[in-house]
Amino acid sequence: MRTTHVPVLVVGAGPVGLSTAAFLAHWGVSALVIDKRDPTTAPPRAGASLRTLEIFRSIGMGEEFAAAGWLAAPPMRTVHKDSAKGNVLHLSELPPEYSGRLETCSPVDARLTLTQREIQRVLLRHVGGNTRFGVRLLDFTLNDDAVSARVVDEQTGQEEELTADYLIGADGAGSPVRQRLGITMPDRTVVGHLTTAFYQADLGDIVDEWGTNLCFVRNEQVYGTIFSKNGRDQWSSHIMDYPGKPEGPAELSEQDTIRLLRAMIGDATAEIRLDAVNAWTAALGIASEFRRGRAFLAGDAAHVQSSAGGLGMNTGIQDGHNLAWKLAAVLKGESKPSLLDTYEPERRAAAEASLDLSRRMHEAYLQRLTDPPAAIADAYLRAMMFHGYPDVLVDSVTVGARYPHRWLDPEQTVSSLDDSGWRLAEGPVLIRPDGIVAWTA
Repeated sequence: MRTTHVPVLVVGAGPVGLSTAAFLAHWGVSALVIDKRDPTTAPPRAGASLRTLEIFRSIGMGEEFAAAGWLAAPPMRTVHKDSAKGNVLHLSELPPEYSGRLETCSPVDARLTLTQREIQRVLLRHVGGNTRFGVRLLDFTLNDDAVSARVVDEQTGQEEELTADYLIGADGAGSPVRQRLGITMPDRTVVGHLTTAFYQADLGDIVDEWGTNLCFVRNEQVYGTIFSKNGRDQWSSHIMDYPGKPEGPAELSEQDTIRLLRAMIGDATAEIRLDAVNAWTAALGIASEFRRGRAFLAGDAAHVQSSAGGLGMNTGIQDGHNLAWKLAAVLKGESKPSLLDTYEPERRAAAEASLDLSRRMHEAYLQRLTDPPAAIADAYLRAMMFHGYPDVLVDSVTVGARYPHRWLDPEQTVSSLDDSGWRLAEGPVLIRPDGIVAWTA
């Protein structure tokens, strides 16, 4: 059996796994990403948050992501209608102080929108050579100085032994890595059952008419959402309620799905091409541990949440960002291994904030609230990028939390986030009113 050594083995080539590999590469560490499937063929489920996009910008990918995305409405702006083409019932958005905060807190335009599909395509251009689809993890052993893993090529049946300094499980909510580590998710709680449809339809200029890319529909036939994925013809809908809906997961036929989608659109003859329909259980939970020795969990493997609030993928990508620079510092001998002990407490706090938002959003859905209360607005900003801040509306420098954005040049092209992103690779820095310089004792 062939044996190969890699510094870091990442299990799972979804947006979290690929992002983690890209972050490691930025910090000078090679990672091998394996996945038993090709996750890039999945429907465009999740969308990137403002914090996620500024992290990618900080490692030099800002222009690529800006080119791959489109400008939608500000976050949390929602139109409520009796159908997509029908009457407006209400338009809701963040309170002015919160929306104003998002306009000035980042070097990235808060309206920039990308799905996980575009994110994965950009990332594969950077780490695709170190990504292997159709390769399944069979087993692994944790040793004091390395990880030994056995994998198999699903097509050829050829087994291979991999050794790595560290293992990262970014392999989803059912995480085989988490299960093999014996780590549980004791507080997992079911909060709802939904059916999600991904489809193509020509709805004209309806997104411009809405003034947002998110529409809630409520009529006698259906209650659900319509999300624009590209501002044109790609859509997803959460079908949350309809007459006769069972209590548990509801598998819908293609015919019933199209019927309900047409009721949401408000056009009984609308041409709809279904890409996928999934009945799923929305749950919230956090793993009892994010680490066991040289193995770490990231993304859904460490914490699961529903799509409510839209931060599940983003919280996972930020897990990878937090872990990558720490692993790089340890592997390059620039820091003691004890630095890795900070990963779990910092990311657990972020996950707790993200799950709190998801829980609040589900409660709002069940109550069919049209205006998000200030508590949800506060929870949204805290979960997205300001966890650890005493007040989400006021900049704060807090260990383990996001550093505040400041423009460092008169032309407003270089952010404190950009500069720290590359200069920290060269050593400590001193941030002054006239810019960032290398720090000397």
